[in-house]
Amino acid sequence: MIKSVLHNTSCFHCGDECQKDNLVSFDDKSFCCSGCKTVFQILNKNNLCDYYSFNEVAGVKRIENSNVQKFAFLDNPDLSARLIVFSNQQQTAVNFYLPQMHCSSCLWLLENLHKLDGGIVFSTVNFPDKQVTVYFNPAILSVRQVAELLSSIGYEPHISLDTNNTKQKEQHFIARKATIKIGIAGFCFANIMLLSFPEYLGLDTLAKDGLSATVFRWLNLFLSLPVLLYSGSEFFVNAWYGFKQKILNIDAPIALALAVTFTRSIYEIISVVGGGYLDSMSGIIFFMLVGRAFQTKTFANLKFNRDYTSYFPIAVCKIDQEKEESYLSVSEIKIDDTIRIRNQEVIPVDGILIKGQANIDYSFVTGENETSLVKMGEIIYAGGKQTNGSIDLLVVQPFSQSNFTRLWNHDAFKKENKQRYTFTGIISNYFAAAVFFVALTAFVYWYNISSVNAWNALTAVLIVACPCALLLTTTFTQGFILNIFSNKGLYLKNANILQIIPSINHIVFDKTGTLTKANQSTVQYEGKRLSDNDLAVFAAMFAQSLHPLSRSIAKYLKASDYSLTNVKEQLGLGIEAWENDTHYKLGSSIFQGIDSEKNNASAVWVSINNQVYGKFEVINQLRDHVDQLINQLPYSVSILSGDNDRAAGYLISKFTKKVQCFFNQTPQDKLTYIANLQQQSSTVMMVGDGLNDAGALQKSNIGIAVVDNTIQFSPASDAILLADKLPYLNDYIKAAISAKNLIKLTFVVSLLYNVIGLYFSVTAQLSPLVAAVLMPMSTLSIVLTTMLGSFYIEKKHFNHT
Repeated sequence: MIKSVLHNTSCFHCGDECQKDNLVSFDDKSFCCSGCKTVFQILNKNNLCDYYSFNEVAGVKRIENSNVQKFAFLDNPDLSARLIVFSNQQQTAVNFYLPQMHCSSCLWLLENLHKLDGGIVFSTVNFPDKQVTVYFNPAILSVRQVAELLSSIGYEPHISLDTNNTKQKEQHFIARKATIKIGIAGFCFANIMLLSFPEYLGLDTLAKDGLSATVFRWLNLFLSLPVLLYSGSEFFVNAWYGFKQKILNIDAPIALALAVTFTRSIYEIISVVGGGYLDSMSGIIFFMLVGRAFQTKTFANLKFNRDYTSYFPIAVCKIDQEKEESYLSVSEIKIDDTIRIRNQEVIPVDGILIKGQANIDYSFVTGENETSLVKMGEIIYAGGKQTNGSIDLLVVQPFSQSNFTRLWNHDAFKKENKQRYTFTGIISNYFAAAVFFVALTAFVYWYNISSVNAWNALTAVLIVACPCALLLTTTFTQGFILNIFSNKGLYLKNANILQIIPSINHIVFDKTGTLTKANQSTVQYEGKRLSDNDLAVFAAMFAQSLHPLSRSIAKYLKASDYSLTNVKEQLGLGIEAWENDTHYKLGSSIFQGIDSEKNNASAVWVSINNQVYGKFEVINQLRDHVDQLINQLPYSVSILSGDNDRAAGYLISKFTKKVQCFFNQTPQDKLTYIANLQQQSSTVMMVGDGLNDAGALQKSNIGIAVVDNTIQFSPASDAILLADKLPYLNDYIKAAISAKNLIKLTFVVSLLYNVIGLYFSVTAQLSPLVAAVLMPMSTLSIVLTTMLGSFYIEKKHFNHT
């Protein structure tokens, strides 16, 4: 879409370029819209313009002409109570999620809300979670007024059905618990190492000073108990779950090795023959927990498992028989209730249109880029968004039974286990058997020579041959790579996804909103020359239509306030007007009464006095460099779209390689296509952006949701990719392949230490000193190798990003 831009003029508030037609000036400053000017005036009036001094582009764009009743539902005590975290007669604390929060200026402003309104006592910000807790005087302010205050300065709270959901609280609890485990393991490990130094260096000095080695050994045993029973408990729990499911996961041999290490250490301490291997055991648990935490820390605040509840509003406006409005929770709306949906609100139920002009955007559900004009008495389905004024609906299916909810709860949308065949999973399946074989062989060999050495060899092999090195190799390598990916705009749900990426051989793309730019298009005219007066009339006709194609063309023609009096619109076909004794018509080829070849874009034909002059074509633009990406991918590529096939020619012309394109695809069609590919032994990566892609994202081996920012709603997925990083998808795949090779290389390095340790084990020569030296050397070499290798991967694959 052609835009007229006033170059070198940026909005003082938000930093966006100011459109020439929309430029707003105030106090010798330029603003891109009246919303940004309003926020500046509020801050300036309250002496809060220091807000702009912290960051070059600090401001958040304020939504213009926002619905004044948007937060009216918060007047309902039952609904506002979901947001309140503390309340008494003097003070109430309310928590809001603010996805716009992005910099230190936001932090400063949100912590100074008390300067904007005397009813606010103070406010605290949780920046990682993008949440603010506002403490206010309930005698002066209400929850609704606090929300409206935040909205007035550009920080409109996002309130949906999943606000303060239990899943997010559980995740925070688990993360906190993991941190405590690392702290306990680290403290005990350091002290056990300190108390073990006399054991490493000999006990002669201790004996001369009257100290007994037994005291230090029992202290070590005492310190190791919380490490094994609390910090290391997850290894035993995971191993038990795997055993119940008849799966030998990587934690199973680790749990066995930890149990054997602890048992043998107790035996040596009680029998006064040695100090055992409690230092090695505690160190391994500590480093493995650190590695796992390193992997997951980057993504603690990303939402990969969001469901439909984060898309729908928390409440809806109900109209009673006296035409009075009241706000109820969505779950309280029943069949035959009348509800009011205002502009830009999401429809949470299936209902019949009984009042107003409905122009519904179903793009998130169907993938169809065009809005739908609904006639009076027709059904409007849940999941659509009203885009023009307010409408009233008669509910025919409540929220829990709507088509939208049934679609989401379909079995295809359930989470599948995509982590069964990872590299570490395959290795762990055979590792335990190999360890048992070596241990039993050593035991049999030594048993006829010395039963003491036989038991020493058996336990030492199980201790030294623990797959801890493999786990450390995997966790640290993946941790470094995940951190690199996140810095480059790709956020993986977990580390195991990184191991599946190298095995893909087919990539399926959604078109609308994924390959193409959302709500951006190019308009071109093809046909006879139109006079300036004819263009002005057609521009006015396009401006009066609610159809998205008409809107795009009206903006392209820069429609003015040209007034038309004799206008007639035929819904779904076109518009005709009579001006200056001239008959103008615009619309589809059928409306014009002509036969047209299949268009390569959405087309609107124009005629004057029943003579066709030409057509305006609206083409959805591909994202920058996406055509180069697809042409370079060394995999089979398919494109699925919920749109019609009018853009097929345009798409195919952009690609030099063979690409299969399928249009008019329903969510079930997309899911079935993925399933058919997998039945043909394909490992499929699905790249999409909307609910209509959710089933396919779940069914695919790797599902990637493309978003414009990480706080945008996206369907449940294995990864989140920033839209402007989509052209680098092949680089991410190459980096994942390099990461897998690095894991293999580092595993070989750690295996060398295992071989050395096994030699001492099977020859019954493993002493605490040897074990104490091998463990830190192995760990240090693994961390250094993975770190250097990861830096090389970043430099090799992401030098240009």
